[in-house]
Amino acid sequence: MAGVGASILRGLRHSAVGRSILAALGAFYIWLVLRTTRWQVEGAEHLDALLRRGGGFIPCLWHGRLFMSPTWAPPGRRTVAMISNNADGDLIAGVVGWFGVHTVRGSTYDKQKHRDKGGRAAYDGAAVELTGADAVVAITPDGPRGPRMHAQTGAAMLAIETGVPILPVAFSTRRGVVLKSWDRFLVPFPFGRGALVYGPPLDPPPASLEAIEQFRQSIEAQTTSVMNRADDLMERERVPAAVPRRVPSDPGAGQPGAGG
Repeated sequence: MAGVGASILRGLRHSAVGRSILAALGAFYIWLVLRTTRWQVEGAEHLDALLRRGGGFIPCLWHGRLFMSPTWAPPGRRTVAMISNNADGDLIAGVVGWFGVHTVRGSTYDKQKHRDKGGRAAYDGAAVELTGADAVVAITPDGPRGPRMHAQTGAAMLAIETGVPILPVAFSTRRGVVLKSWDRFLVPFPFGRGALVYGPPLDPPPASLEAIEQFRQSIEAQTTSVMNRADDLMERERVPAAVPRRVPSDPGAGQPGAGG
């Protein structure tokens, strides 16, 4: 029976109608978790300060903690997610759409490897949203394929180019399952306790290759810090970053990459 269920699920994922059905079911489950969980929010003053300041900003979270992110859209603000341009991205776009979240589509842009799966277009679209619409553009800096909890340069470059701050954010729950995926994706269960943690905003420095790398490291450290804090509040085991990681050393590595 399990094999039959998996086959049906694969079939649904690969058809437009099937993805619409799965998106509606996924959105309902997220709503159920949201409404039945007793949430402890820490650092809300950081979000409030950015909303009072006006202008766009970039919430950054690790890919493994995407599940509840559609529910964090600030009321009255245009919220946009950068999502991979593939079938799974179509499904995710359908889910977040139920919560009023818009999307820009594209995978990681890597000029050094002559690879661009829509990432340049997604990066440019996000920049327009941030500067032209004062939007909130959420990014997973380790997406779409990792390494887990290692930030690519895209978020740092986007913030520096547009002059908008980064807002580290993460959630955790007492009840849930951590999948054995590359990102150790947390699927929360309803009717439990949860934590949502915001970190202090990170204002972008003046542009330079050295500043991009230092800012990338700050984003990585602070995004991990808020996730660790959320897990500690829920007495959940911390998720380690993937190792090893190759750190590019030549200037061509400082290219934009969109989280998926």
